Amino acid sequence: MKKVLFAVLILFLSFLFLSGCLDSSENNGNGNTGTGEEFIFTDLDGNQIRLSNFRGKVVILDMWATWCNPCHAVMPELKKIYDNYSRDKLEIISVDIDSRESVELIESFIDWFEDEYVTELNWIFGRDDGSISEKYMNESAIPTLAVFDQKGRLYYRKAGVHAYKEIPAGFPENTPTLAPILEELIS
Repeated sequence: MKKVLFAVLILFLSFLFLSGCLDSSENNGNGNTGTGEEFIFTDLDGNQIRLSNFRGKVVILDMWATWCNPCHAVMPELKKIYDNYSRDKLEIISVDIDSRESVELIESFIDWFEDEYVTELNWIFGRDDGSISEKYMNESAIPTLAVFDQKGRLYYRKAGVHAYKEIPAGFPENTPTLAPILEELIS
């Protein structure tokens, strides 16, 4: 009986890890939503950054927190994207949505992640004041990724893990891939 309960617990925890930290649902799917969006966040150096600063580029907004294991799983996939597109065409912004997390904690997490996975997280990181998560998160689920087109229009938004092109081992079969979305927007 203990083995069965343990197996069920492991299966349940694996499902939670791969589906997201909280319940999620798709919102907006593919398609433009009209005029350009705007949001402001503070980067780790204390600078205020606006989405409109990146007009002319596709922007991936990654809403995450340091304690979220599925968020950690998405980071290598974002790195693959960042390595395969020019900075002239695409930008990634990872915004920590947990107001309890300090800049020092986020920087410490980035250092740990880079050491642990031997990869550089070299895109923009910042903190949310609550306005981004309120506007763009699906039912408070993280990770949530949003993709904005070159005019700043929300094109795609979905909670849960995402892959770049190929679904990594251990990810659910139905994991969304971002490559088709990015190719459509950037081509």
